[in-house]
Order: sequence, then structure tokens, then C-alpha cells
Amino acid sequence: MINQQRISFTKANIKKTVRIMRLTLLFLFVGMDVSYATATYFQSTQLSLALNNKNGKEVYTEIDLRKEPISKTELIQQQTRTITGTITDEFKEPLIGVNVSIRGTTNGTITNINGRFSIQGVTSGATLVVSYVGYITQQISVGNTTNFNIILVEDAKTLEEVVVVGYGTQKKESLSGAITAIRSDEITTTKTENLVTNLQGKMPGLLIRQQTGEPGVFDNMVSIRGYGEPLVVIDGVTRSREGIAELAQLNSEDVESISILKDASAAIYGMNAANGVIIVTTKKGEASNAKFSYSGIYGMKVPTGMELTIDAYTYRLMANEMQRNIGGMPTYDNDLLEKYRTNQQGYTDNDWIGMFMYDMVPQQSHNLSVRGGSEKVRYFTSLNYTEDNGLLKSDIQYYKRYNFRSNVTADLTKNLQMNVTVSGRVDKRQQGREEFLWTYKTLVVNDRGIGWHTIANENHYSAIAPENKNAAALIDPNVEGYRRSDNLNGQSQIELTYKAPFLKGLNFSLLGSYSIRNGNQSELQRSYKLYDYYTDDFIANFGSDHYWNRIDLYQKSYLRLMANYSLEYGNHSLNVMGAMEASNERFDWVRGERQYTDIYTHDILNQGSATTASNSGLREFRRLAAYLGRFNYDYQKKYLVEAVVRYDGSYRYAPSKRWVLFPSASIGWRLSEESFIKDMLPFADNIKLRASYGESGRDTGDPFQYVAAYTGSTARGYVFDDGSLTIGMYPPGVVTDQLSWVTSEISNVGIDFDFWDGKLGGTFDYFQRKNTGILATRQSSIPNTFGASFPDENINSDMNLGLEAALTHRGKIGKDFSYSIGANITFSRTKRLHVERAPFTSQWDRWRNGNENRLTGRSLIYTYDGQYISLDQYETAPLMGGAQGNSRILPGSYRIQDNNGDGRINGDDQLYKNWAYGETGYVSGSNSTSQRVNPPLQYGFILTGNYKSFDLNLLFQGASLYSIQYSNDDIWGYGRYPTLHKKFLDRWHTINPTDDPYNPLTQWVPGYYPAIRSNRDNTADGNIINVWRPQATYLRLKNAELGYTIPRATLRKIGIGNVRFFLNGTNLLTFCKRELKDADPERQENAWNANLAYPIMKAVNAGVNINF
Repeated sequence: MINQQRISFTKANIKKTVRIMRLTLLFLFVGMDVSYATATYFQSTQLSLALNNKNGKEVYTEIDLRKEPISKTELIQQQTRTITGTITDEFKEPLIGVNVSIRGTTNGTITNINGRFSIQGVTSGATLVVSYVGYITQQISVGNTTNFNIILVEDAKTLEEVVVVGYGTQKKESLSGAITAIRSDEITTTKTENLVTNLQGKMPGLLIRQQTGEPGVFDNMVSIRGYGEPLVVIDGVTRSREGIAELAQLNSEDVESISILKDASAAIYGMNAANGVIIVTTKKGEASNAKFSYSGIYGMKVPTGMELTIDAYTYRLMANEMQRNIGGMPTYDNDLLEKYRTNQQGYTDNDWIGMFMYDMVPQQSHNLSVRGGSEKVRYFTSLNYTEDNGLLKSDIQYYKRYNFRSNVTADLTKNLQMNVTVSGRVDKRQQGREEFLWTYKTLVVNDRGIGWHTIANENHYSAIAPENKNAAALIDPNVEGYRRSDNLNGQSQIELTYKAPFLKGLNFSLLGSYSIRNGNQSELQRSYKLYDYYTDDFIANFGSDHYWNRIDLYQKSYLRLMANYSLEYGNHSLNVMGAMEASNERFDWVRGERQYTDIYTHDILNQGSATTASNSGLREFRRLAAYLGRFNYDYQKKYLVEAVVRYDGSYRYAPSKRWVLFPSASIGWRLSEESFIKDMLPFADNIKLRASYGESGRDTGDPFQYVAAYTGSTARGYVFDDGSLTIGMYPPGVVTDQLSWVTSEISNVGIDFDFWDGKLGGTFDYFQRKNTGILATRQSSIPNTFGASFPDENINSDMNLGLEAALTHRGKIGKDFSYSIGANITFSRTKRLHVERAPFTSQWDRWRNGNENRLTGRSLIYTYDGQYISLDQYETAPLMGGAQGNSRILPGSYRIQDNNGDGRINGDDQLYKNWAYGETGYVSGSNSTSQRVNPPLQYGFILTGNYKSFDLNLLFQGASLYSIQYSNDDIWGYGRYPTLHKKFLDRWHTINPTDDPYNPLTQWVPGYYPAIRSNRDNTADGNIINVWRPQATYLRLKNAELGYTIPRATLRKIGIGNVRFFLNGTNLLTFCKRELKDADPERQENAWNANLAYPIMKAVNAGVNINF
């Protein structure tokens, strides 16, 4: 205790004495600070006190100002008194350390741990000034009041003053880079199991597209400005392996803030930061009483869109129609059609989707946290449970996750602080043995005229066309089997920060981190018998009896030593940081498999046959190191300069290419601080111009390509006389020690502005990134006798360029209603500069197949200008290629354009469609053309409103300037499977189903789609034209939440701080073209399975937040 400390001094002026007393009081009463206006009267007056070796209480007993020669009336000329009060936030929580002062004087204090304050010597005409970081300052007339209850309101503008950047924090006003930040309360307005999805549409430049709603699958497309997958940093530690998946599975309630580094500001992370950086900061403790918080949701989910099929009878009618439209004979006779029409036994409709998929499925999440501590030790601890269930009608599909986090901050000494973080995640996922894609495809394409069991025996699974799969068996883990994964993830880190007492502003920190991820995956497949639906005859065994088990182990250790020095002198502010870091990653996996008999199948590996045992495994290492430094300087808070240098090393390359230097710099000018701008634009709170340039890199390619090592392979082995196979060894191709980093040069110019006290604000940026040294293999012709392959080389290059903007308006109408409106938009394109390839054979070949100096996202397609209305129109139409020519054109067929005017329709008439982004393609900075590509234009709109105890939040998100191709089943003939999508009911067809479709006198019913056919038949309808690759522009109500907070006065009686109930919905509405209603426009898949992946889900949740 402080009163046990001995104090020794004998002679001092009163000003010095008071200063010492204030420090003593600060320890005696947590949060109390005393400042005496009367101290100015004693600047030259000395006290002679016998205070040698006195304790704190004795000091205050000895001092008696009444014995001084200056009288009380001389000090205080008018009547004064002591005022007290309590300061809380809007939720009635006490605020600690709030500055409370009397305007125009030095008389003031700060609130203690209970939010209480007391000030002496206050006159009735005084004005109380109450200020606190992140809250709106209040000025209150004292009058005759002696006790105050003051509620501070959060100031959204000032809350953003401090932004987390690479290896530290900066004030928002001093940022010169393109950095966007988001707070916890903005993140949690969207409530899904996926933290990445919760960020969608909220931040300019962060491009996110949800790809599935499957439980436990975190398959978001994430990029910053279209660059590719960004680097993820959580609490200062990079997550280089599966970073986006790890981010997605973080508990969103644990996150304090997220910052996005989009330009040269990301270069400080050097290696693999060229795609930008996502920095996550989790919640820490605070000096306060323990604050418990519970949040929970329970909701139901339904698909946003699914391909629905027609019933068995209608399909058979349309199957006959498909045959007639190609000049064939009907497939089904009238007797069979009548059986299906009248639902006779064995001839009923089987709605596979309705039978084996739920209309809606539940989800739930619960989070409990506690936050608090003393001035010396502060803590935050949370527990979370999340559960999500699948659409299949069995217990085969589920996802369960448990998250834990504990962050503790302790002041070990006056100058030494320790932060300890321990977090973990356990997740369990189960699904059918086959991926959902194949199960769902079975439900969609199976003949609805065949039941899941035979007519004669309910225990016999029927073989169902077209692939002899049975959906009832696929979703039953006791019949087909299952696939299961159990994962355990843990992270621990400790950081020591030492403030140098010998130099103000200098501190050192040491951060150590260890991460581990252990995965256990298994699959059990059981075989089962299939029978003929009608006769009950045995047909075949489906599948095999086997079990495999795979164990994964990933470990990462990370160490960082950093020094930081800050100095403010007059109009100058300086910050210098230097650090060195190293990481070591190791990844191991081992897999074992055994076969079983058809009567003995268990999920125990050693119970299988030893003669069928097989195993495999892998071990990988990754070691990285770097030295880095940063210099920040500003003059008068308006001229900003930042310079960064990073020296990175990677194990992948030869010693001469292992290390590389990456520099970056940025400047800023706060125009709003100039006097001429203040005079010209008095409403401008902030106008800042920014510019930056930086270099970063990525270590890509297989490691150790500079080593001339032999490789062993059984494929190149030899069987010697004893009959055993000896592994053969073969040499590598051409070895090079010149392989090095892919280098990215990033440029950015931008402007930030805030007007009318934060009522209107925004940002605008133009950016450009050039990638050089992209890996490729030379395509030069070499003799067949050369006998070796070329190595990877740093040959190719490309460029990204684009714009992004954000605009926010905040306002208030009347006393009780406040609102905000926000919009953000990002446009980004990629241009390939150099593409290594074999020489072109002609200029035509160059135009048709060349990619160099061209924008990506192009696809060759046929174009059309409408549909044929009658048969006589095709007589003057260009001649279709193929053996059938124009003989298969029918009313409703697409009129393909003869773009080269030669009277024929062939590949020479194809034109490039510039927005063909629906499938996989080229991603900037990569050497692959099979990656998923983000649309070039993405946007989001956020609307919020608060009225008394009610609050509303709406988030719209969308994309444009891209297209999606339908599945090949739609294009290449509707008769590929014994089923049809319901959308083809709206088609061109004859009024009388038995009429000849090729008779010019036949009457037709117009429809949206052309006449259906049982195969492609070389018609225009089967070509990839605009109609099959429609523009996929959409706008989606991504999130909507309505909340109600119970008034504090009601809760105070039962000791609860805050209770808020809410209704929340995700993916509620989608505005897009008609063609995309069933195939979700946000989802991008390959053409062959575009409509068969697990659907994105829309959800409606009810929830509650309780603080106590």
C-alpha cells in the first residue's frame, strides 16, 4: 500500500509539494487526480515541515495550510463549494479516467474506477467541462447543483482516431496510406458463422463473394482490389497458411477492430503482402469491475435459389416433345403416360429434393465473455459455441465449433508490461461420403418416375438412371458411409513491452508466438446392393468397403524484436521503428487405408485387411526471416511523411537470390489545416491528399529448384531376378539458381474529406500495381534429343489498375432520431503485359488467342439478335455449320449473327465478350489461368437508423460487369438426364403436342426459351451465346437487423446493465436478371456444375445481447 511507503523531504515550495501530493493521491485513490487553482499563489512560498521518513497519511496530517500567512479570504474571493458526480456511457456503465475540469481554470480531476469525481472550490457561475477520448465533449453550467449524473455519448468520428497499422498504431489524421478500418459493432451487425462473410460490402477495396452455405465450408472469394488472396495478421502474427479460412472461423464477438492495408502501407509486411493485408485486433481487458456479456442467436435458413425439376408425368410428355423436335419418334407410349398421369402403383412421382432435403434448417450461436481488471492487471475472456446443420434429411451433415480466447495485460513494473494471449478452436464437421455436389446432382438428375426402393421390397434400393445412384442411400451414414473431420487449433503468444526510463518515448518489445493445428480426417465407405425397380432383380453392388484416416499436424513459431521511438517537439512529430522477425513452419500429414469385407465394415483402421493396407505422407518446412524499419514525420499535423524499408529472406531460393530489399514511401498533406482553406471552406473538418509508392514480393515456386537432386520413383524402377521392384532414380531438368521473387510495385493517390462536423465524409483512391517476375516456363522449340525440361523462370508480368470510393452521411432529425447512409464502390481490372508462349502462327492466331497487353475477363462467344418467329425466316438466315445446316431451326431458335458476313456461322463469327468473369480465369500476379476471379465492379450500401430504444441496420451488396455461364446440361441438349428444370416449362412449343414441328402451318406457343431437344443437334441453341452467359449484375439485401433495447431505468432495479433483443436476416432479397434466379448470381462455379453446388443460404435469426 502507498501509505506504507516512507517519504523524506524537509523543505520545498508548495507547488512542488502539491505535485508530489497529487501523485500520492493517484495511488491512494484509483483514478483520482487533484489540482489546486490556489497552488499558483504559493509558487515562491516555502513550507518547512518535519517530513523526514513520514508515511503518506502522516504527510497529510502534518500539512496544515491554515497556519500559512495567506488567509482563506485572500485566496477565495467569492463563495465556493465542493461538487461531486458520476459519469457513465449510454449503457450506464461507469467511465474511468474522464477529464472533468472548471473552464478557464486549472481546477479539475479525473473519474475513478466507479466513474465518480469530486472537485473543491467551485463557484455557482462556473462551467464544467467533461471530455473523454471517443466521446462528445460536454460543457455544463454548475449553477446551484452539487451532484451531477452525466451521460457521455460516443463520437463516431473520434472513435476512429487511432487506427491499427502494420506493427503499431497511428492516429487517423496522420495516416498517409490507403487504410480502411472497421470496429467491432460494425462487424457484428451481420451474424453468420463466417467472419469473412460478416465483412462483405462494408469496406471499400475489400472484395468478398460468398460461394456456399454448406456447414463448415469457408469458401469465400476474398481479395483486396482484385489482387488475389491477401495476407492475414491476427494480433501481430501473420497467418501464412490458410489465413482466410482461419480468419473466417474467428469468433466475431472477440474482434475489436479490423484494418485493411491496400497500398504501399502493406509493404511493411514484405513477403506475400503484395495482395494487401488484413489486420485483426482482438479485444483486450480494461480497468473496471468485471463486465459479463452474453449474446445468442437462433435462426432458420433456406436456400437463396435451387434448380427445381418437373414431375415424372410432365417430364415424359416433354421427353416425347424433345424427340419430335429432332425428327425422332416418341420415347414413351400412351399406355405408360396414362399410368403416370393416374399415379398407378409403381408409376408415381418422386420429388427427390422434397423427399430428402429440408425446406429449412436451424442454426445457433452463443457467446459469453467477461472483461475487466484493475490498474495493474486487465483481462478479457470469451467462450463461443456455434452450430450449423445441413439440408439433407439425416444426421449426416453438421458443423459444430467451440472458440475460446483469453487476453491478459499486466503491468509488471512501472516500465514493463506483459500481454499474454491464449486462444483455441475445436470444430467438428460431418458430411456424406460423397461431396454434396454429387449428392445434390443425384437428387436433381435422377428419374422422378423411379422410387428409391423397389416396388416389391422396401429394403431393396433401386438402381436409378442415369448413374445408378440412389439418393436415399447416399444420405444415410449407415448405408453409404460418411466423411468426418475433427480439428483442434491453438495459439499462444506473449509480448513484453519495456518503456525506457532513460529516454522518454523509447520502448522495446519482444513478441513470441506458437501456433498448432491438428486435424483428423476419416472416411468410411460401405457397399450396398442395387436392384431393378420393377422386377426386384439384383443388378450390382455399389461402392466398395474401405476406411481411411488422415492425421495433419501444422506448427508455427514466430519471434519478433522491435524498438520504437516517438518524439513531439513543438510543431514536429517523429516516430522511428525498427524490428527483426523470424518464423518457422512445419506441416506433416500421414494417411492410412484398408479394405473391408462387405459384412465387416468399421471405422477402425486396424480392423481392415492387412493385405490391402496402403499409406502415404508428406512433410514440409518453411523458414522466413526479415529486418524492417519505418520512419514517420509530420510538421504541424499537416505535412506527413512515411518511409519503410524491409529486407526479406526466403528458404526457397539459391543463396544469391535468397534476400531482397523492399522499399516504400508515402506522403500526405492536410489541406484543411491551411489558413486559406479554413477561410475558403470553413465547413471542412478535414481534407487530406495522399500519395504512396511501395514494393513488395511473393516467394512462389517449388523450393530448392537450384539443387541438382535426383528423384526416386517406382514408375522408373526395375524388377530384378529376385522378383522385387527396385526404385529407379532420375535426374532433374535444367537447374537454375536465378529463380527469385515475384515483385509488385504499388502506386496510389487519394483524398480523404470530412465536412460539417462529420455529417459528410468520404475517400477516393486511384491505384495501380505492376507485377514482374511471374513464374513461367520458356516455350522455345528445342530438339527432341535435348532430353530435359526447362525450369521455372521469372518471365511474365501484368498490371492491376482501378478506382475505389466511399461516402458517408450522418444526421439527426429531431431529438430522438439519428441515421447514417454509407456507400462504397471498387472497380479493378487486370492487364497482362508479357505472356510467355509459343510463337503465333499468324496474325489471326495472335488476335484470337493472344493475351499479351490485353485486359483479362474476355471470352469468345457467338452473338445473337433475337429469336426466329416462324420457319420461313430461316430460309434467308446464314448457314449453320455441321451436317444438319439450318434444317433443325425451329420457331424460338436464336438468330446467330454472321459477324464476318461470309454467309456461314462458324468459329470465325465469334467475338470477345469483355465481362466474362463467371468462370475460373487469370488472377493478377499468378502463373495460373484456373483461379476464381472476382467481378471488376463491386459495391455496398449501408443504412442505419436509431429512434429512442429502436435501431435498424440495412446492408446492400452487389457486383456488376461480369457474367455467368449456365451449366452444360442447359446448353448441350436437355435430354442428357431423365429430368428437366422447371424453368423450361416457359418454352416455345406447338399448340398440339402431336403436330409436326417442321410443318410451316403448325401453330406455336411463344416462350422464353427455345424449343427443347433431346441433344445438341448442331443447332444455334446449343452454342455459347449471350443468352447462356447473361450479365450477372445483382444487388442483394445482404443483412437487415431490427433491435430494441430495454430502457435502463427498468433494468437498474434487477442489476442488469443492458438488454437488447433483435431480429436479423441475411441474403433476404436479390435483384438480378430472371435467368439467374435459380443459379445464385453471387456464386461462381465451373460451367459443368454451376447450379449443383451447395446453395448460398438466406437466414432469419432472433437474438439477444445482455450485459451485466
